[in-house]
Amino acid sequence: MPRSTITRQDAPPPGSWWSTPWFAVLISLTLAVPLLRPAVAPLIDIYGHLARFAIDARIDSSPYFHQWFAVQWRLSGNLGMDLLVAAAEPLLDVVETTKIALIAAAVLTAAGMLAVAKEAHGRIPPSAFFALPLTFGMPFQYGFLNYTLSIAFAFPLIALWMRLGRGRRYRLRTAVFLPLGLLLWVTHVAGWGAFCVAVFAIELVTARRDGRGWPRAIWSAGLACLPLAVPIVIMLAQSGTASAGVAQWFSWLLKLFFVAAILRDQHLGFDIASVMLLYGLVLCGLRGAGFRMEARLACASGLLFCVFLLMPGMVMGSSFTDMRLLPCALALAILSLSPTTTNHRHLTMVALAALAFLGTRLAVQTVSWARLEERLQDQLAAIDHIPRGSRVVALADLPCETQWTSRRMDHLGMMAIVRRDAFVNGLWDIPSSQLRIHRPEAGGFVYAGSQALFAPGCRYDEGYDLQRALATIPYAAFDLVWLIDTPRVKWPTDARLRLVWSTDRGALYRVVHRAAE
Repeated sequence: MPRSTITRQDAPPPGSWWSTPWFAVLISLTLAVPLLRPAVAPLIDIYGHLARFAIDARIDSSPYFHQWFAVQWRLSGNLGMDLLVAAAEPLLDVVETTKIALIAAAVLTAAGMLAVAKEAHGRIPPSAFFALPLTFGMPFQYGFLNYTLSIAFAFPLIALWMRLGRGRRYRLRTAVFLPLGLLLWVTHVAGWGAFCVAVFAIELVTARRDGRGWPRAIWSAGLACLPLAVPIVIMLAQSGTASAGVAQWFSWLLKLFFVAAILRDQHLGFDIASVMLLYGLVLCGLRGAGFRMEARLACASGLLFCVFLLMPGMVMGSSFTDMRLLPCALALAILSLSPTTTNHRHLTMVALAALAFLGTRLAVQTVSWARLEERLQDQLAAIDHIPRGSRVVALADLPCETQWTSRRMDHLGMMAIVRRDAFVNGLWDIPSSQLRIHRPEAGGFVYAGSQALFAPGCRYDEGYDLQRALATIPYAAFDLVWLIDTPRVKWPTDARLRLVWSTDRGALYRVVHRAAE
């Protein structure tokens, strides 16, 4: 077990400006900076979410959506952002609400991390700010919106759980977390799961500290977490959904990649160096070299990492379920650290180093997203040429998934649903979604995957490229073909397609139906 402590130091030393509440609030607000400029944050899956939000909001008012879609709301563990957008729909459109919600989620995640550190140590240690860039870890970059929102709730709730436990207000904690645990599950099941694992570990260490043996400590921790078990009953009652889509067990090479790619964005060397710095800090804490580890958060981090290793990559139809836990696990490990020195000058140097790391990551993130947005807007100009209510085949030319950088074009075609009430292929079909699609005439050009084109050797279906896609489109079922981020050398010369818009790496074609020829 690592050298650790669970003692609190409630009185911050004089001059510890990094531990003051006003500074914590100020630093948390800086997490909004990368999200301020883009109208739509350039995240991989965000466009698919926006399309679903638009369908949910306008299914009754749009003269087109009811032809292709149906919305069947039901209780599930994947509704957080959907419910927020639906609640705000009379006042704000889906794009505006999503932007505000993402900014709030980033700020709340950072504030929650600092609250956890303060509750664990009695004050915010200067090393805690190293954890904040993990807010924009891989799950955020992928655009897992509901999960991102659930983690934004999870960190403050961990701090609240610890605070009520410290005051031995167990009855109040039970009463509070019965509804809060359910709300966290409704936001996203994986965020609820991460929270449950973390607080179980916290209770386990607390019981051990109180002198209980391992069997009694495990039993005590399990009993403490019973108020969080209501969603388990719901999932068991929903026959078939709890186990649907479970796959990708023990993909060790992929898990190793995730460990190295927690901060993956657009700069391989910088991202790897950043995460290596964080791992180095954890190693220092494990060895007691300049840092000590608070036992409860260290145990929570270790248990979450074990769950990451053991769980499959796909659960309930959602991909990368295991990867989503890693930034949370690493953040808890960093938050468990506090410097062993009491020298104020040395503590100040740690604080300044942590803030320099945070500032550099935020600056690079802001520039990266601004550049990505410019490229995305260049492609989105095609939407001005899509008539409202059109049926569109979107085909995105994508880099290999093994490449570090991503142009974030995977689901960009979905914006035609948001802006033009169009039908576009590539929507997700997962058990936890309330959206149902009825377009049998569209064949295989309905669900996610049909829009993604990779170079040879970059995907499971080696034969699926632009040529094959164009040859298999049921043209009678569509009005337009949109080639996204596709170089001119790949553009078709098919007589059934008439070019109506183009840029250097994109083109929009009208389908010439035989009746119109």
